[in-house]
Amino acid sequence: MITMVSKKKQDLVETALEQLIVAGFQSRGMEPAEAQLAGRATMIGLGVVDKGLAAQQRGQRKLGRSLKKTAKRELNTWQRYVKANSKRHKYKSGKKKGQVNFKSMSAAFKKTPAGRKRKK
Repeated sequence: MITMVSKKKQDLVETALEQLIVAGFQSRGMEPAEAQLAGRATMIGLGVVDKGLAAQQRGQRKLGRSLKKTAKRELNTWQRYVKANSKRHKYKSGKKKGQVNFKSMSAAFKKTPAGRKRKK
């Protein structure tokens, strides 16, 4: 991509450069169709973005910006309790040492007002 010129003139410079490259290939005896392909390949090799690809990428970026992001679902009371207290209820020894002890966490949750509400 050519960066020394403004974005407005970038397309103009890219087109002129491509035409010069194609004309150079044709002056050396290459067929016009082959020269066009070789010019395009040279432009890509030089790092100048192909116009079709650039337009497609711009369109995808615009589409990404215009899409509305859906809000995350709210956590239920049990999920909030686990998130807040997962550091407290851990196995202290045995095979599961360091892992969350959901059995003790569940018993503690059922004693809270939120846990009692759901119990029927």
